Amino acid sequence: MARDWWQKGRAFDLWSVPHFLFGILMAFVPPLTDVSFSMALTLTALFAVLWELFEMYLGIKETVLNSLLDVFLPICAYIITSFILLTSSYHYDDLLVLASAVGILYIFTNISGWLAYRRRNRDFTR
Repeated sequence: MARDWWQKGRAFDLWSVPHFLFGILMAFVPPLTDVSFSMALTLTALFAVLWELFEMYLGIKETVLNSLLDVFLPICAYIITSFILLTSSYHYDDLLVLASAVGILYIFTNISGWLAYRRRNRDFTR
């Protein structure tokens, strides 16, 4: 049987990657739009918390530490990426390309994880 890399861990797991990527992606919002740094940070934190609540609503079991890190990681990624973007000079088109690349990677990791979750929870009774 193949190893399922998407199994939930106690703190960090492969699901930590899309959470971190979400924070990176949100850091591109202020330089690409009229949204302020603080508003984008607030939205990042809000979406991270709402996502964890949604997972609880669906009955997805996680450790408390894992849930806390799933909220902390996007906020941390947002702050780190924002600092890099604010202290470096990038052309708008470069930012758009970088944001698109992160967005594609974010979508890929979420689809990959979702498919692994579906394979693991398939109902084999017919």
